[in-house]
Amino acid sequence: MLCPVCGIDHIIPASDLISRRKTLFSPCSDCCSEVFDKRSPPVKEPGEVCSCGKAFIDDVFVRLYHCLIDAGLLSGNEPLSAVGTPLIDPGLYLRAPPHLPLRSLLIISSVFDADTAQRAYRTIPHISGILSDCQKPPGIGDTWGDSEPVWSEHTLLCGCDVRADLFSTSRGPVAIYKKQGSAHIEFPHGLDPKIRSLESAIRTVHPDLMVDACSGSGTLGISSMRLGVDHVILNDPWYAAAFFSGFNLMVNHDILGLNECTICYDFSDFSCKPVRKTSLLVAEGFGDNKHIEVFQGMMESLPPRVSSGRILTAYDPFDKGVSDQNQSLLSFWHKEVGGEVFIP
Repeated sequence: MLCPVCGIDHIIPASDLISRRKTLFSPCSDCCSEVFDKRSPPVKEPGEVCSCGKAFIDDVFVRLYHCLIDAGLLSGNEPLSAVGTPLIDPGLYLRAPPHLPLRSLLIISSVFDADTAQRAYRTIPHISGILSDCQKPPGIGDTWGDSEPVWSEHTLLCGCDVRADLFSTSRGPVAIYKKQGSAHIEFPHGLDPKIRSLESAIRTVHPDLMVDACSGSGTLGISSMRLGVDHVILNDPWYAAAFFSGFNLMVNHDILGLNECTICYDFSDFSCKPVRKTSLLVAEGFGDNKHIEVFQGMMESLPPRVSSGRILTAYDPFDKGVSDQNQSLLSFWHKEVGGEVFIP
């Protein structure tokens, strides 16, 4: 599948990712792996890339570290961890450090400049992209009423920042792609506690309709259909979240039992309006007795889109500590929609 951001064919459908997950980051019989202390400068040269094409993640980090020294951006006294935050693509729970296939490591860094990042991308083929850290969680904070939303994004210095995470459910994994420079990090660590909370709520309510009201890139909404809910609504006011919630319908269509999926807009159409208050249909999917819809808009604009029946709503705000705002929104939702609401 073509990436909706860079246009390159690096998107792998969920079923293929799931089938490969046990071997993607595994070493071959010739691979070597020497673990470096991330709290200190590297004291040895990195190992060679294996004949299978994979490179141990610590060796890639040392190469990045040397790139930064050569550019004068590190002195050589900093710890290896100063390079940045690594995210493998796809993200999945591993019991050992990964051996990286080509273009499978995204770095979020506060050290790289654009020229050095481009040089690293050209010379280290295991790097998929490097983001300049904006020092804030990307996306928008929680919004309610007439308050003006404030947003932030990391800056892409090279490559592409679209990557996937594989999240486990009791009925098998789902693949969630996101534009990482515009999305919070939610890296899988075994069975995700939010998905456990979702599964418990579904078993209790047996909903006719599941609403993922603050969907992000769609993890809970898509997982709920994987778990057997036939009608699902996903909603988010942030452009990158809403678009990739819709895009992930196509990525997961076969494991969700969807015969038809439609995205109503291109990604470039969304980036022109990062935050939307009124409800806009982004994408839709249909299968045998299945229907999933994705909207962009504030949560308070969503009630007219919600049908009747046993309704379960997942409300997962960015800041769960803003109790007054959250309680006001939940009171509004109970009045306008009803049903059961849980905070995962």
